[in-house]
Amino acid sequence: MRPRVISTMETVRAESDIGHAGLDITTGHFMIKKAAIIFDHDGTLVDSIACTVHCTNKVLEQEGFAPASVEKIKHGMAFPTVERFGFHTKIQDRAVLERMGAEFYKTINQEGLDHLKLYAGIRTSLTTLARRGYALGMVTNNEGRFVRRAAARLAYAYDFSVILGEENVPAPKPFPDGLLQACAGLGALPENSWYIGDGKPDFEAARAASMKCGLVSWGAHPRKALEELDADILFDDPKALVRFFE
Repeated sequence: MRPRVISTMETVRAESDIGHAGLDITTGHFMIKKAAIIFDHDGTLVDSIACTVHCTNKVLEQEGFAPASVEKIKHGMAFPTVERFGFHTKIQDRAVLERMGAEFYKTINQEGLDHLKLYAGIRTSLTTLARRGYALGMVTNNEGRFVRRAAARLAYAYDFSVILGEENVPAPKPFPDGLLQACAGLGALPENSWYIGDGKPDFEAARAASMKCGLVSWGAHPRKALEELDADILFDDPKALVRFFE
């Protein structure tokens, strides 16, 4: 089954618009709010390809490897950081790969922020969703510390109640641990909530967490590959998020 596609010409109402329980501090009563929407970071909210290419190749060259092509690095972005360096180097020694991962995060925190940019329309779409009452969060396989710094620099996540990176969760995507942790932090039922990402690990994590899944076609992975997954919806531009989650 192919996912539905929301293009710039379509308007579709979200199928699930309740399911997040929250406390109204003015009355002391619990109120039912709209479902939580949890986002991936890289390739979904933020264009981090230039950042990842720069920092990955710097580490590879420091370790004596040839720099990887942009396309190979984009493909590797589907993996958690340590596994990604295994993909690029074919090294199997976990200690060596963890050292490379640590060096990558050191480099990305020192040099990466200047290579990031927010996808056009994301900030406005997120602000609109928050104003409509959705509980917003983020779960990424990137480092949480770096992602929170990036969110502050790009000024788009002021309405996010939860931002979790790989060091903040028991296991990275495609395991569902981070998504379930984020739902708990938002007070949301997973089955009434959405995860929005740009690749197969995002889809697999959402399904393992019993969440609905939307995939975006503007990220690092080819649209054709996304069409082959059984996601609930495929978004072709950030404005489509606003039209769908009415």
